[in-house]
Amino acid sequence: MLSLPFNLSWPIVIVGAVFIYVLHRALTYYRDLRNVSFLTGMTFLASSFSIPGALLPASNWNPGIQVTWKWRHTMYKDSPVEMTRIIGLVNGRPNMYTNSPEVVKQILGNKAPWDKFQESVNSLAPFGPNVFATMQDEWPRHRKAVAPGFNGRLYASVWSETVNTYYDCLAAEKWEKEGEFVMPDVTAITSKFALYLIAKCGFGIHLSWNEDVGQRVKGMSLPECFEVTSSSVIILSFLPHWMYRLPVPALRRLYEASNILESILQGIIDQRRAEGFANEDQAKDVFSLLLAANELEKGSRGALSDRELRSNVFLLLLAGHETTSKALAATLGELACHPEEQQRAYDEIMSVVTGGKDPTYDAFERLPFVQGCFQEALRMYPSALMIMRRPLEDTVLQVPNRKGVSVPIHIPKGQAVTLDFTGIAYNARVYKDPYAFKPARWLDPATEPLLTFSYGPRVCIGRKFALVESTAVLTLLLRDYKVEPMLNEGQSVEEWHAAWVENVEAAVGFGHKRFPLKMIRRSRTV
Repeated sequence: MLSLPFNLSWPIVIVGAVFIYVLHRALTYYRDLRNVSFLTGMTFLASSFSIPGALLPASNWNPGIQVTWKWRHTMYKDSPVEMTRIIGLVNGRPNMYTNSPEVVKQILGNKAPWDKFQESVNSLAPFGPNVFATMQDEWPRHRKAVAPGFNGRLYASVWSETVNTYYDCLAAEKWEKEGEFVMPDVTAITSKFALYLIAKCGFGIHLSWNEDVGQRVKGMSLPECFEVTSSSVIILSFLPHWMYRLPVPALRRLYEASNILESILQGIIDQRRAEGFANEDQAKDVFSLLLAANELEKGSRGALSDRELRSNVFLLLLAGHETTSKALAATLGELACHPEEQQRAYDEIMSVVTGGKDPTYDAFERLPFVQGCFQEALRMYPSALMIMRRPLEDTVLQVPNRKGVSVPIHIPKGQAVTLDFTGIAYNARVYKDPYAFKPARWLDPATEPLLTFSYGPRVCIGRKFALVESTAVLTLLLRDYKVEPMLNEGQSVEEWHAAWVENVEAAVGFGHKRFPLKMIRRSRTV
């Protein structure tokens, strides 16, 4: 047996080690409290800024990735200001959270001394740097390169392709002649719809509803590769590449899918370069416009490498798909449970879309209530629950208290501050009656704009793409069908809604899991 010096016994050594560890953690806890200005908040074994804290399921012992959703009713309840904190007793950095739009604007505003964490950048850059995953100094180059893809012609194309895809969907699913039918998995339909729209308007790939998006490589299509890699984008960011070659089927599939997706995207780049950029039809899609603009920058610092092009395209695909599909499914679920709001949307649609014709892009600005339905669902179920920032120097934030009066809070350099979009959505000071579905609030210009698409110079470039697509889908669907929840025997609408609200998941985007809705065809006089 190993002998100890100074006649010490093993029990004494163990007790001493435990004492030193407890003392160390106590001092660390005090330091963490000081860094978060001794705010009231929650304490878990691991903080939300740690791998176990973020990836393990949410519970009373662990925050989980859905912490702001799970605790949305009480997270800021005991704090005198619109800021709280989460500290880990055993693991992870302390994290400050804010449900104040005023604080968010201070952090995301022009020339604010705040930047992303490298960890969050890595999680959105499985294929390299892109407009969503760059630090402050590199972002302008990527934004400039991507911007030409989002011009005025794009949105008219998004609207017309939405109409075409809508009819493709009804025909392929054999719903077009049905008086009523059940859409068994609304989230799957909106997800496929969003992916096909991005394939058409983002890549210029024109397909019917029952076709794969693009060619198959090693037995996998673009949507299959996208599904595998997007659902594991965080894993892609921190696993060393040698681990993909381990005899673990899930890792091998992820490795193959990411490689195939890169090769598909590179193939599209090579094909477009070979064809040139004079084709008028292709010039309408985001990818061709982005490539054409990048070709003009070749040889300059502003030009993107092919790896950066692939990364930007992947993230534009991912962000557009997640935002639109999740929020669109949530909109339909809420409208099904609020027939009075659905009727108001229908009345607006019928006042704008007359004569039995399909709506055109000209109708977009004349459908503010329909847009409001989508915005209200996106408020209540933010596709991005939160984003995180750190100050580049010691700074002071002006944080509103319960009465809206600003209170200065010191933030030390490097301290994590989470901008909690769920907290803002359910902040009664910001949105009156926040738990109610009220699309009409978006008709009031005084309503606080949605911050889910970010704010300031780094506002999401695909915001209008998502809004145009969703408005077109809702206009067509509500024109033709009345939407109702699928109730179980003896179940009320209120009971269905309460269960549905909690039937959510958070991966890359936050939103509802599988749920069905009943569609009843409306009788229309042409």
